[in-house]
Parts: sequence; C-alpha cells; structure tokens
Amino acid sequence: VVKLQTNFGGGKTHAMLALYHLFSGVDANQLVGVESVLQEAGVPQPSQAHRAVLVGTALAPDIPRPKEDGVVVRTLWGEMAYQLLGAEGYAMVADADRSGTSPGSDVLRELFRQAEPSLILIDEWVAFVRQLYGIDRLAAGSFDANLTFAQALTEAARSIPGTLVVATLPESDIEIGGEAGQQSLARLENIFARVEAVW
Repeated sequence: VVKLQTNFGGGKTHAMLALYHLFSGVDANQLVGVESVLQEAGVPQPSQAHRAVLVGTALAPDIPRPKEDGVVVRTLWGEMAYQLLGAEGYAMVADADRSGTSPGSDVLRELFRQAEPSLILIDEWVAFVRQLYGIDRLAAGSFDANLTFAQALTEAARSIPGTLVVATLPESDIEIGGEAGQQSLARLENIFARVEAVW
C-alpha cells in the first residue's frame, strides 16, 4: 500500500500513469525512459497485472455506472472489482455494491487472490469521499462506508503479495477543500498510516 502525497502539481498523477503503463504488459523498451530506469534499479520487466483505476473527480457518487455487459456499478468497490475481473469480479462484491456497504477485507482478499497480480490506482480519493460527508442514501454509499472500505482495502492488499494499491492524498489546501475535505483527508491518512509506504 503506497500513499503518494505532494503539493498541488507535484507529479502524483504522472507517477500513477507511469505505473499503469509499467504493468500493462508492454515491453519496457517501448516505454520511453523506462528500460534504463529498470536496468539501473536492477528490476526485471514487470509482469502484466490486472489494473483498476479509480479517479475521484471522474466518478459521481449518486450516478450508477452501467457497463456494456449489463452490470450496473454504484460504489468504488464495485468499480474496482469490475475493472479487475469484469462481471466475475463484480459478482464478488455485488451485494455490498447494491447496499452501499463495504464488502469487508475477507471478500477483497479473495478478489485480490483471483486477480493476482493486480494494481489498484486511486487518484483524487479525498475529492470523492468529501462529497459523501454528512449525506446519506447516495448510490456510492455513506461517508463511513467508504472509509470502512478504505480500511478493508488496505488490510486486504497488505496480506496478498501480488497486490499493489497506490493512492494519492493531497497536501495543499487547494486540493483538500473545506471541512468535508479536511475530515476526509484526516480519516484516510489515519487508515493509511497503519500500512503505508509514503512516496
């Protein structure tokens, strides 16, 4: 579990884009600048991973997202599971997605076992969670349910060796926002502090 934390414009999203391509299965020599970095670090070509990308500013917390195969996703955990393993992955968290409650770390561990290796990138997480602060009955679940998911996610990822979660958390007030943003950031930082590596 890795937390990327910089001031606004510090390169968090660029780092995530690099990871996304690094684990895409594309040969490193086709990614400009990557082959030499891997050689210098003494790291072989990374394997292709199942990838999920969650961008808090792109996902609306009260608008379900229908997929081409008929699956309708409502929550971050539903979206993550669907991106990792399609309808089969979504089925593992479907009840939790429909009820807006966290699926729990046991379910997520099984999802990650089946999706191994997997890369989960979460950008603008505070921007998503702060929209839930003080509001109930949104499709994406409550503020507390999303924070419970954050805890279950980090616990599950830590226990499955082939799973990497990388999330951005802001340092600048510009990105954090008002009270809802402050509360969201404080709670997410506390959850991450138990398991994170900070980049």
